[in-house]
Amino acid sequence: MGKTIRIMFLTLILVSILGGQVLADSYFKQATHVDAFEMMGQKSPEKNDTSIVWLTEGKACSQTGNDESVIFDAKKGLIYMVDHEKKQYSVISMDLFGEGSKEDASRSEEMAKMMEAMGGSMEITVTPTDETSKIGDWNATKYNVDIKIAMMPSKQEVWATEDIKIDYTMFNAVSSGMMAQMPGFEKIVEEMKQIKGIPVKTVTRTSAMGGEIVTSMNLIEYAEKDAPDGVFDIPEGYKKVEAGMGMGKH
Repeated sequence: MGKTIRIMFLTLILVSILGGQVLADSYFKQATHVDAFEMMGQKSPEKNDTSIVWLTEGKACSQTGNDESVIFDAKKGLIYMVDHEKKQYSVISMDLFGEGSKEDASRSEEMAKMMEAMGGSMEITVTPTDETSKIGDWNATKYNVDIKIAMMPSKQEVWATEDIKIDYTMFNAVSSGMMAQMPGFEKIVEEMKQIKGIPVKTVTRTSAMGGEIVTSMNLIEYAEKDAPDGVFDIPEGYKKVEAGMGMGKH
């Protein structure tokens, strides 16, 4: 659940990209809070975590703690899902630029079954509003987002800012790649382009199995600075596995 929510947050952050040229590496730090909830008689305590997103020319990386990373390589047209605890990774092909290699992509029955269980498709409706607020260091505008998935419909309150001036091309590519396994993702991307700028706060209310999960995500820091060496690379000695096998435990 947590990983799915983070992917949706990345989608909302990255999809409003208009293009440009990378002048410097970009750093984003975001905090996630999931309220305690009860579902099917099982209680889940509240949860907090922090993730980091790095952007450079042609590549992007999202890190959650020291356990996992999602790396996108635009030149190869591939996403790498890296599990640092198990020292393994899987590969998902995107071919977003018409030249991405599909030969190195692994696809699992688990992923296909997950998509079928979710209803096989997703619909998103973005409704811009005139509401504005100062959130953190940024001036933000509110957007209401209605996400329709057969088993887990959600409503989001997204506050986005245009104060952060960055190259959005890679973020858009990462976002599209994250959603590439979802039927009709091109329409999703187009709809979400109505969100102008970078989301600095997102509150998500997801209905599932008679319960509700409330998640809030906040951008707490942004900076232009050099990314750490090797952050966009698969560590030496890691084993390649099929997508979905032991990946994304969070």
